[in-house]
Amino acid sequence: MALAVPAVMLARAGSMIEAGLIGGVAGFGWFLASLWWISLSMVTGATGHWPLIPLALFGIPALLALFWLPAGLLAHRLGRAPLARLLLFAVMLSLCEWARGHVATGFPWNAPGYLFSAHLSLLQMAAFLGLYGLTLMALVWAMAPALWWLGRRRLAAVTFLVVPLAAMGGMMRLADLPPVADDALPKKIRLVQPAIPQHEKWDRTLRPGHLQRLASLSRDTLPVPQLVIWPETAFAGLLDREEALLRETSWQVLPFDGWLITGVPRFDSQKRLFNAAALITPQGSIEALYDKRRLVPFGEYVPFRRFLPFAEILVGPTDFSPADSNRLFTLPHYGHLQLLICYETLFPGDVISPGPRPDMLVNLTNDAWFGHTPGPWQHLAQARMRAVEEGIPMIRVANTGISAVFDGAGRTLGEIGLGETGHLDIDIPPSLPRTAYARWREAGFLMLLFVLAGIVICLDRRRSMRH
Repeated sequence: MALAVPAVMLARAGSMIEAGLIGGVAGFGWFLASLWWISLSMVTGATGHWPLIPLALFGIPALLALFWLPAGLLAHRLGRAPLARLLLFAVMLSLCEWARGHVATGFPWNAPGYLFSAHLSLLQMAAFLGLYGLTLMALVWAMAPALWWLGRRRLAAVTFLVVPLAAMGGMMRLADLPPVADDALPKKIRLVQPAIPQHEKWDRTLRPGHLQRLASLSRDTLPVPQLVIWPETAFAGLLDREEALLRETSWQVLPFDGWLITGVPRFDSQKRLFNAAALITPQGSIEALYDKRRLVPFGEYVPFRRFLPFAEILVGPTDFSPADSNRLFTLPHYGHLQLLICYETLFPGDVISPGPRPDMLVNLTNDAWFGHTPGPWQHLAQARMRAVEEGIPMIRVANTGISAVFDGAGRTLGEIGLGETGHLDIDIPPSLPRTAYARWREAGFLMLLFVLAGIVICLDRRRSMRH
């Protein structure tokens, strides 16, 4: 609803440049309010990066605001009447948010569509329209106060009904979901959240204690499930150089027929560095590897490194490399597992690849960089929406939290709170039938976008939207 004020200002702007600046300033405010916590990573873990706090605090919102500026320009250019510009701003802004998720590898964090994560019933719309369709709906709904302000009270009332009607549709979907088949075997897994502070994580003198904590939590309650999952970089060493230590640890943890999934960095034979996940047997053999496909800009690699003198300070002398392809882990009884490391849960429609449909989405992450800020909660909400979009259970295992398990409808099956140490045993239900979004991806969003834009422009040209 905070967008209503800049929307009215934009609708009454005297020029395209003014409208674009209003859109850009609104975007700066949106991203400053929702992403300020990223700056905390500059001082977490005793990195000494505190001089870069202003760059993270103000530079990131300013950069992302550039995606909102064209929405103002286009709304003013295509619309003649204030009402048309107002509605076109919502439409063009949803298109610009889609672009934000794709341009230069994309950064779709905290798009307006995550408003629908506020309640389970609202979240169900993600199964039909995905994040960007929900972003369009959220932005149209946010225009209701602005429409009232412009004197279009009937239209404002209709627009306001977007969210209540979505909630009703979501409740109907939840009531109609198929029950779990009686003959479906439970798939019990154990999530381990060690809650190791970031400033201690890579201290080699403390690593034996950290590994012992992971092992103790993994076998704390008997019997140990066949599948135990540790978070991103839980093993704070290099797989290719310290495999013997990892083998010794896994032997302490697993039953004779079990598996351990853990995050662990590694170099390959070509000396490329990967943020990886490994599937390990009780004997310590590496059964499968998954390498992260999407990397965090300025966190795992630095774009245009040779032109940026501070690159080595941020991520060291070596960038991580993106994986060449996707790889599922396939386990008897558990089926196909799609690994997602940290940032990879942000991208709707791209969490799975063509081929066999996964039975689970497994997200390994380390949000310790961001402490008790909105960051871990936002990341959790985004992982939950991916589960609903695909209709596939999501298992999220975080170093300091929030670890959680959601079924294919986004219902919470279990959770370990932020900053807590512990483990969680969960029986994973089967996936739901393939969702409309999983079948058609952005077709619903694009259809809504072009239909709404076409209607507004046509009515505006016929002067029927003017007083």
